[in-house]
Amino acid sequence: MSDNSQPDFTSAPAHDPFQAAKASAMKAAEELRAAAAQKATELRGAAEARAHQFKSVAEQKAADLKSEFGGKAEEFREYADDAFGQAKVKYNDVMTEAENLAREKPRQALMTAFGVGLLLGLLLRR
Repeated sequence: MSDNSQPDFTSAPAHDPFQAAKASAMKAAEELRAAAAQKATELRGAAEARAHQFKSVAEQKAADLKSEFGGKAEEFREYADDAFGQAKVKYNDVMTEAENLAREKPRQALMTAFGVGLLLGLLLRR
């Protein structure tokens, strides 16, 4: 006669639900990890493509601005050269006129120079 009160340890358990759930969870975690790695790779590729696109647009804009400002700089240089030439001509005219005045009316030129010097001295002293 067999005693039903003692458990039978010799036979294997039928099916452990905890082990099955654990295996299922591990499989799902691996699938999620693989999907996340693939999405990260896709995002990295998209970000690199976008960065290259921004870089090419920025380089094109920089080239456009450089050519535009290069032309403007040349215009300003020509204007400055012209203005400097005109100022040089006016300076020479004023100097010639001052020399002629000093030769024709030396006293008046001397008194004018003295008055200008006195005025500048008073202004600089303060």
